[in-house]
Amino acid sequence: FNFLKAQINPHFVHNTLNFLYAKSLPYSPELSEGILTLSDIMRYALSEGNAKDGKAPLKDEIEHDRNVIKINQLRFSNNLNVQFDVEGVMNGATIIPFVLITLVENAFKHGDLKNTEDPIVIKVKTEGSQLYFYCRNRKKKGTKELSTGIGLDNIIKRLDLAYGKDYAFNVRDEDDFYTTELTIKKL
Repeated sequence: FNFLKAQINPHFVHNTLNFLYAKSLPYSPELSEGILTLSDIMRYALSEGNAKDGKAPLKDEIEHDRNVIKINQLRFSNNLNVQFDVEGVMNGATIIPFVLITLVENAFKHGDLKNTEDPIVIKVKTEGSQLYFYCRNRKKKGTKELSTGIGLDNIIKRLDLAYGKDYAFNVRDEDDFYTTELTIKKL
C-alpha cells in the first residue's frame, strides 16, 4: 500500500503541475516557465529510475542544478548574480545524487544573491574520470538563516560511503565568503 501511495503522489504532483502550466500559459509566460521548471525539479527529485548503483548520471545532476538556479532567478525577477560554468565531457559519468545541489542550495540560502561585484560562482569540471566542483558565495549581511550543518554532515557521510578515499571535500568559512570544493578522483 505504501509503495502504491508513493507511486500515486508523484504522478498527482506532476499531473497537477502540468495542468497549472497549461492554464497559466495565456496569462504569464514567466509563471508558466516557473511551473514547468518546478515540474522538472520535482521529477528529478522524486525519480528513482535514473539511479544506477545508487548513482545518477552527472549530466542529470547538472541539469537539476540549472533548474534550481533558474527557479531562483524567476523568484528574484532574473536579478541574481550567478556564474555557472560547466566544462568537460559529462556523458557516461555518474555521481551520488543531490550532493552538488545541496551545495548550490546552500549558496542561495546563505549568499548575498544580488551583489554585482561578487557573484555566486559555481564550476563543474570533468577531466577523464575525475570531477572538480567549486562553489563560492559572498555571505549575506544582517540576519542569518538558521543552519544546523546537517546537510554538510550528510554529504560527507554519503561521500565516504560512495567514494572512500577517492574524494576530497573542503569547506572554507571566511568572514565574507563561503567556499566549497569537491574533487572526486574516480567517477
